[in-house]
Amino acid sequence: MSNIWIVKNEQQVEAEGITFNLSSKNNKSNIKTDIENLWRMFSVENVSPIIEDFLIIGMAVFTADKKISRKFSKDGWSRELNVHIPVLEFQKWLSVKTKLEKTLSFLSGDYWNISFYATEERFRGDKVNKEYSVKSRDSFDCVSLFSGGLDSFCGALRLMEGKKNPLFLGFKEYPLLIKRQQDLFKSIQEAYDQQSSDFVQFSVTPGKPFNINESVVGESTSRSRSFLFITGAVAVASIIGDNTPVFIPENGFIGINVPLTQSRSGSCSTRTTHPYFLKLLNEVLDEIGVTHQVKNFYSAMTKGEIVAENKNNVVFREEFKKTLSCSHPCQGRYDKVKPPVNCGYCYPCIIRRASLIVNEFFDDQYNPNYELSKSFIEENNKLDGKASDLKAVLFTIKRYVEKRHDQSFIRRLLRIQGPLTSEELDSYERVYRESLKEILQMIDYEEVTNGGGLKNYMDLKESYEELC
Repeated sequence: MSNIWIVKNEQQVEAEGITFNLSSKNNKSNIKTDIENLWRMFSVENVSPIIEDFLIIGMAVFTADKKISRKFSKDGWSRELNVHIPVLEFQKWLSVKTKLEKTLSFLSGDYWNISFYATEERFRGDKVNKEYSVKSRDSFDCVSLFSGGLDSFCGALRLMEGKKNPLFLGFKEYPLLIKRQQDLFKSIQEAYDQQSSDFVQFSVTPGKPFNINESVVGESTSRSRSFLFITGAVAVASIIGDNTPVFIPENGFIGINVPLTQSRSGSCSTRTTHPYFLKLLNEVLDEIGVTHQVKNFYSAMTKGEIVAENKNNVVFREEFKKTLSCSHPCQGRYDKVKPPVNCGYCYPCIIRRASLIVNEFFDDQYNPNYELSKSFIEENNKLDGKASDLKAVLFTIKRYVEKRHDQSFIRRLLRIQGPLTSEELDSYERVYRESLKEILQMIDYEEVTNGGGLKNYMDLKESYEELC
């Protein structure tokens, strides 16, 4: 089991394992962050103790996730992570320890053991932001995560069309993505200049721990990043006011995260908007007295339906090509394609392509070196190669065509990742079926336009029209 300690302001603890320090001065921290700007921008010196704890937990979990390699786990994926976290509200966190561990384990696919210890140290709570104009908390009525992806962009448009006044929150990961997020927000703000809106980004970058061992070699996956993202959003919501909602706009097909094949358990895809995760998370927040609920208003919609909702919006039509749904948008540089760019062949890109094609947007932009075709699969046919997501999606389509009349089979698939209520099961079954039809419609389009041979690869005779 990996043993990780988080300390605040060089606090002395008897730590066995690896240690990360969160100091009031960034140059003394080995977790670099500017998260304090989330409250300083409102000319607030600190957030409430329980919210500060939530932020520290988010940073601690993200650090453990990024620094402990999965390759040392027994099955090559699920790690045993024992994380010691300093908290101001010790008793409150002790009361939700088991549920929080369950929530995190569901999200990341690991075994989390959170050990809280009491502290009176506050985190960067002695200054206000003097670099920028102070934001008025009364200007906003909700917080929405803004990644620069197609769903979050559409979600932003829905909020603006609904006359909301959102504060959008982004996570700073790569410089090219930071700029793209800012450009997309600017297009929204200029189009809806009669409403209040703003966009803030923050970063958390774990460095080298003080006492290192062989398991700390870094990890490319990061399923807890969304949890960190949420803790930042809840912190901002707490400053805006009680009961301020936090929105995570994401289509229901990605949210339910049905494994594409028997060998892909779903751990390799996000579970952030799975209803079971949101249920557990909101229960934790409620039990510690935090009044901000985390919601996904797109949970009952396919990605194609989300695009359809916005297809006549001028901002959408002018800017949708700039959104980045790709799982590796900066890797185009290896093909001498200027990043960031949607690759076109990863799982999120495939869902994106389908959603746009069914709405007659045929000019979206992808890495021109790859196309969805039989030859692409044959040229990239390694187990974890570029074609692995496409092959898994084709398997899912083939399985659906064969089993589409077997409702009990479809519903068993939907329940694999986590429990669903009867109402949720009805909703997600519709979303699942309609999303797969969107993908099949995209495959039909690819067959007609470039003779890609994907249906021949699947030995699939049925067309989208025949299945409908």
